[in-house]
Amino acid sequence: METIIGVVATLVGVFAGASLTQRSADRQRRLIATFDLHRELHGAEMMRARFAPAELVEQHADKDYRELRDLLGAPAMSDLRQVIYFFQRLWLAIELGALHEEYAARLFGDTFSWWYDTTFQSMLVPSETEMARDIEALHGWLVSHATEAQQQYWRGADPDAWRRRDA
Repeated sequence: METIIGVVATLVGVFAGASLTQRSADRQRRLIATFDLHRELHGAEMMRARFAPAELVEQHADKDYRELRDLLGAPAMSDLRQVIYFFQRLWLAIELGALHEEYAARLFGDTFSWWYDTTFQSMLVPSETEMARDIEALHGWLVSHATEAQQQYWRGADPDAWRRRDA
């Protein structure tokens, strides 16, 4: 009987240790993925890609993305698509549990909120595409995972101040 109790206790210890190790590794993977996406969002290539379309959509605020593409041509929309695709990937990573949720709103909320408020909400979301649904879902998730103080900061951000701060 003591042998059985010893074997069971050993197995419980092994499974508990493996479970703790797995949870720790999962947390570390999510943290690395979160910081990698944040680094990409604020990297030189994405910063360049964010500035050009920000001015473009402000100049054509009365158009949706399809009208803008028809007016300017697909090549002129490449930077804007890069920004949209980044946020779509961010949403999918959150939806799949691949990011550290505790930090996602803090690291991405202000930049995404500016894009959502100035362009996505009026120019993309009404298009009823899968991409638009993903952007809308990301917005809802970020709002539900942000503090009231964060949301107030996002709502009060001046787009010109954003450009100066990100430069």
